[in-house]
Amino acid sequence: MTEARPAGFNFWTVIGGRSLLEGPRFRRLWEQHILGQMGQYAINYALLILVVGNTGSSIRAGLFIIAFTLPSATLGPISGVIVDRLARGFVLGATNLARMLLCIGLLLSTKSDAILYLFAVAFSSLAQFNSPAVAAALPHVVRQEELTAANSLLNLGGLFAEAIGIVALAALMLKTVGADPLFIVLACLFAVAAFLGATIRDLSERATGRQLQRAVRDGVRTPFARAWQTLRRDAAAYLALIVSVVSTAALLVGVAVLPLYAKEELGVSAENIVFIFAPGAIGIFFGLRSVSALSRFIGKPRAQAFGFAVFALSLLLFGLVASEASLLVSRNPLGIADPGPLDDRGARIAVTMFAAILTGFGSSLTNVASRAIINERIPLEMQGRVFAAQNVLTNLASVAPLLVAGAFAEVVGSRPVLIGAALVMSLFVGWAALRASSVPAMARGLHA
Repeated sequence: MTEARPAGFNFWTVIGGRSLLEGPRFRRLWEQHILGQMGQYAINYALLILVVGNTGSSIRAGLFIIAFTLPSATLGPISGVIVDRLARGFVLGATNLARMLLCIGLLLSTKSDAILYLFAVAFSSLAQFNSPAVAAALPHVVRQEELTAANSLLNLGGLFAEAIGIVALAALMLKTVGADPLFIVLACLFAVAAFLGATIRDLSERATGRQLQRAVRDGVRTPFARAWQTLRRDAAAYLALIVSVVSTAALLVGVAVLPLYAKEELGVSAENIVFIFAPGAIGIFFGLRSVSALSRFIGKPRAQAFGFAVFALSLLLFGLVASEASLLVSRNPLGIADPGPLDDRGARIAVTMFAAILTGFGSSLTNVASRAIINERIPLEMQGRVFAAQNVLTNLASVAPLLVAGAFAEVVGSRPVLIGAALVMSLFVGWAALRASSVPAMARGLHA
């Protein structure tokens, strides 16, 4: 009689993706997504550090982020239509191959500020095709009832990619071996991602020159407008998109003032801030693991609104970090300040790390719930355009706040900017919560 084997630790059970990853098509999409995102996060961080350096300038950081956001305003409508008309596997392969070539170009460049801004624009332009292609490919490789879990797993892969790309690759290699070896490693990552994306079964039909000519010749305005009208008619999907846009725009504003925040509030250099914000990965993990349960319990729209509220709270905690640190030291729980080692600076870092956990939880919950709602309610043939529209709105909505926040932070500091962003988001939370209360009735529509 065979003795039963004790249940052991299983990584896939912990992240909730065993059954999904047993499917070869989703697994390959997931793997290429991780490698592509790992390279993208690493290149974003590396270029930002090369541009900002040790100055901590919020204006430089804001201009750099704008260089990433502006291409969406012009390429979003085009990319959405092309993603919907071409084989999505072809788009994934081509964009990753182009990013590989850009990394080789960085090796040969002078790395002046102007050149780095141009590369930022180029990488962002490719993202306008790659990101909608990943999102629109998902309903083709999983069943409808698996969309929430699949989106969660994709975002969890993105979390892993962010941690490895920023911390283990960009931050570590920039401090040790320098930028050029980093660009070589990233070129290899993008090459593997290109192969994986191009060979996903049923997404890898070869795009002919005639197909590409037709996608451009037939124009983008009418099909893009048709997808936008479909989105506007579905109140649940439209609300999901708007909440996600505001959340991402607020996150970009926070990122723009991070170098100054690190210098003013924490007394650390801009290149080391990533280590203080590393606990945000914990929040992202729990956000991704809880989204399915919360969606079943309170519904996806309310789950999204809840995540948005937590995210707004985290920005407020960042803005009030000095007061919170003083309170922590004066209350001295468990003797952490006296006789413990925690001084005012250490308390500020501790509060920041806790707020980063809330930021990760709130933003991940918001974005996964949003994407799942859109995946479920928008016709498959229009999803590339809808996700491209989301990129357009996010980046357009971010330009003015980034310019204002960067300039304002240089004059009055990062604290008022973060508090102001939290207050604006809080007002929006109330509106989103009221709107979400009417969504369940609408959710019984055609695409529910």
